[in-house]
Amino acid sequence: MNAILHIKWSFLAFIVALVLGFLSMGALGAALYYTCYPLFAPFYGDLNDWRGDWVWPATIGAGMLWSTSFVAAGWLNFYLEPKVPKPIRRLVYVFVLWLSAALVWAILLINSF
Repeated sequence: MNAILHIKWSFLAFIVALVLGFLSMGALGAALYYTCYPLFAPFYGDLNDWRGDWVWPATIGAGMLWSTSFVAAGWLNFYLEPKVPKPIRRLVYVFVLWLSAALVWAILLINSF
């Protein structure tokens, strides 16, 4: 219960990102793809060059799936709180969000191409 109270802002961010992932109609998913673009560009190219019925649902799904990373990052932040200084924990939080965006897109692209 203590952990849930400490990561309440991460739960709120999860809900907001989940709703925005759907309401943005793929803009959030596209933004996430471009944050990971250096990883995927050599293999999958530019998002604007993709064709097919899978592209739009994938961009919407990426934004919605990525929202769960806020809970994981919040839990990790709570776990590291007594051991690691706050600036480093913030960097870890952002890194978890970026890594999960890359993971979500990797899973979607492997299953779609």
